[in-house]
Amino acid sequence: MTSDCDADATSHDARDVAMGALATALRRAFARADANAIAVTCARVNDDCDGMMHVTYGALASRAHAFGRAMRDLGYGDASSAPLGVDVRDGAEALTAYVGVGLAGAGARTRGRGETTADAFGRGRTRGTMVEHERANEAGSIVGAHEPIAVYGGTVREAVILYDVLSAAYGTAEAVAAAEADAGAVMDARYYFGSDRVTSGMMLVSCAERAVAALGMTSADVVCSAAPLGHAMGFGFAALAALTSGARLVIPRASASGVSGEDARRAMFDATLEAVRAERCTLVVADSHLTRVARERGVDASDLTHLRGGLVKIGSGDDIGLASPVEFLGARLATVGAAPKA
Repeated sequence: MTSDCDADATSHDARDVAMGALATALRRAFARADANAIAVTCARVNDDCDGMMHVTYGALASRAHAFGRAMRDLGYGDASSAPLGVDVRDGAEALTAYVGVGLAGAGARTRGRGETTADAFGRGRTRGTMVEHERANEAGSIVGAHEPIAVYGGTVREAVILYDVLSAAYGTAEAVAAAEADAGAVMDARYYFGSDRVTSGMMLVSCAERAVAALGMTSADVVCSAAPLGHAMGFGFAALAALTSGARLVIPRASASGVSGEDARRAMFDATLEAVRAERCTLVVADSHLTRVARERGVDASDLTHLRGGLVKIGSGDDIGLASPVEFLGARLATVGAAPKA
């Protein structure tokens, strides 16, 4: 991993690194992109809505910058600040948060497998939280610098910061002008994906750059991310790779809350297959659990000729191509990580 970081550092000038490798990469990506092109297609997570939604590059940039301004105003841009705890199903709001954290040079922590909200975000591990409204009371019991940022519900009478209100407040022309007038150095962002291990923004930029190179990803591609956004595979190798190449990211419908284990894997496979078919995805980023389900199902992929390849996480590490490609829905996926020893 050290060599990857060194290689990434040499691909940006000294000022870019000082301003934060991830913030720089995201700013450049949004500046290059067609503002009217679709950046992400994902399910509507709100309980009262159904179907898929599309967010353009212009809208995503505006929302993410607003979230980043809020993060800096809430004290997350300081080197000594604890990260924001994020526990939100994958969708437009989760992507906006992770990208906004990157633009702000802040930190984000996600909940690990089997962890409760208190386990993941309590005991000083986070400065504050962003959770779905149904978990706001639990998150509110954790001592933090501000009330929980609540997504998908809530009222102004509750002890929460409503995500929609925060986004609107920091997306005004006045907020943009104030932030530009007070612009300072932006640190490199840091992410704690379900553990205490730090994944830096520079490392994620390296993941994205290597994914783009390995897959020949361009703005013509449609990239399905079957890996969680709250993981380096989903955020770095899929989301950032898609955004920095101008491609369209597709996020399959998230499993219902309470679904876990094999049921969750089967549900994710079904959602991924549906997304690849409906959105005519050309690339897919997945893990070995998903490819195993595909082998067990024996799905007829004769109608998926548009799927040309992708990546699959098979073990520890982030090197691409150490093992033989894995077949998935008629395409060959390049491996990420080292295969477990027998």
